[in-house]
Amino acid sequence: MPDSGRTDVHPPPLRNELTVQDMTAVGDEVWAVGRATFPGPTLIAHSAGGEPWQLTSYSTSPGAKFTDLAGVHAISSADVWGVGSDEVPSRTHIAHHDGTRWRAVDSPGDADGSHLSAVAAQGRDDAFAVGSRTPQTPGALPPLALWETLAVRWDGTRWTAVPGPGSGHGILSSVCAVGPGAYWAGGTTALSARSGNFALLAHFAGERWQEADVEVAGSVHAVAAVAPDNIWAVGQDQDPNHPPVPLILHYDGHDWTPVSPPAIPGQSWLNGLACAGPDNVWAVGAQDHDGAQIGPLIMHFDGSAWTIIDPPATAAPAVLQAVIILPSGDAYAAGLLSSIFADTGYTIPLVPHP
Repeated sequence: MPDSGRTDVHPPPLRNELTVQDMTAVGDEVWAVGRATFPGPTLIAHSAGGEPWQLTSYSTSPGAKFTDLAGVHAISSADVWGVGSDEVPSRTHIAHHDGTRWRAVDSPGDADGSHLSAVAAQGRDDAFAVGSRTPQTPGALPPLALWETLAVRWDGTRWTAVPGPGSGHGILSSVCAVGPGAYWAGGTTALSARSGNFALLAHFAGERWQEADVEVAGSVHAVAAVAPDNIWAVGQDQDPNHPPVPLILHYDGHDWTPVSPPAIPGQSWLNGLACAGPDNVWAVGAQDHDGAQIGPLIMHFDGSAWTIIDPPATAAPAVLQAVIILPSGDAYAAGLLSSIFADTGYTIPLVPHP
């Protein structure tokens, strides 16, 4: 697809087409993955140069109703990965776009109950996808301590399963690349000595995952890197001593340190994160206004402090799932309308305060 040469383009509004789970951008092209209905095939939306979205219905077969792409990452317009799951019980699924069409790629670690949540890549021969496997037990979901982390690696030829970090128990929700063969992943785990959920952060280098020493109550939903020694992670702080609030963690090359978020009334959390530089970091999620209504939560880091950014006046109540930063430095967020809380996509441009 021809490059418009412009860096000031925004994707057009995306509403009512699909519930967006993740987005990615390269140059002036943007991809979003999600679905319109459940059960039903996943939908892939693509916009180039600010042109109208093109929607592709993707499934492994004409009768597949449970194909779900939760993560997407573009290396170039002819090299895009999508990851998620298929079938019931779910099994991992990986799709690749070569600039012409999407096709399924053999996925390891695809035992029943397996799902991939996110994917990141350094280049054509270096990528990672992460997720989890749920034990197949009747009735309610099993405790987190019984879940297993999943990690699979692409070497340019095939995807290979890699042992997960630490004990291997928990959920990996996000992954980002920080250098050739080096990645950070974030998620949620359980500590045998303490009850509740705890943030999980792990670094892949030297051909293995190493879990970071972070004992913070809560869960990590997204990680993104400015540089190998400047990495952010966000999610929800679930310390029982206060209402759930956004979890923000920062890595300086040595340690992960919690960063206090701005005061936010009611319950709140962050789902998506994007970094364009040390002074341009975006995080998006949602906040519950004392149980009255769920609305979008937008935060920006300007190199000195995190601030809450008011959504556009026309913004509807929404849960924001993902955020991208375009070549211009402008950001764009997407998710779902919380008034329905399903089956409806929602996207808005973001503008930081002067």
